[in-house]
Amino acid sequence: MASLIHKKESKEENKTKSKVKTPPRSRVLQNPKILEVNLVRDQVKVSFDWLHNLWILALALLVALIFVWEIYAGLGWWQNQEEAKIKLTDEKIAAINSQVASLKQNNQDALDYKAKSAAFSALLGNHIYWTNFLNWLEKNTLSSVKYTGFSGDLSGQYTLSAVAPNYADVSWQVKSFLNDPLTKSVSVTSVSLAKSKDSSRPNQANFSIKLQINPSLFIK
Repeated sequence: MASLIHKKESKEENKTKSKVKTPPRSRVLQNPKILEVNLVRDQVKVSFDWLHNLWILALALLVALIFVWEIYAGLGWWQNQEEAKIKLTDEKIAAINSQVASLKQNNQDALDYKAKSAAFSALLGNHIYWTNFLNWLEKNTLSSVKYTGFSGDLSGQYTLSAVAPNYADVSWQVKSFLNDPLTKSVSVTSVSLAKSKDSSRPNQANFSIKLQINPSLFIK
């Protein structure tokens, strides 16, 4: 019984093997996957082409250097352009400042000239002649009176300091001023008699006169 079963299984195996056919040679050559070999990694020798890779590295480094140099050159050119613009601007500002200073100086000179011209024009316009006053004062002063001081302006008001031999001459001097039509007012502000210690020299009266005359005397 056992032998029959064994024979039966043998027949079935033979039938199964007969169904699995071996592929022909042509199909084996067309399918490269059949020829693939599962190699162990440690048994494969990997080679590295140093010379080729060094050339690539050198070329990449050269390109990077050229790129950096171009950036540096561009920045340098831009900096030179900006410095040139700043220098040109500074020169323009300096020129403007110089023109402003010159205009200020010319303006100041013009103002000074205008002020002097106005003063001179006023002087010429009024025809002021101090000699007229001096001539008038000389004409109205007694021969015995001598002046020691003078102060006043073109308004016609003056203060005169003088000396005379005595009080009488002081009084006559006041009357002499009052007799002139240009005199508005005369007043003696102070008077004192100074006695001489030398008997050969006479005494003298020191006095001050406040005088107001018509300003038309100074206008010709």
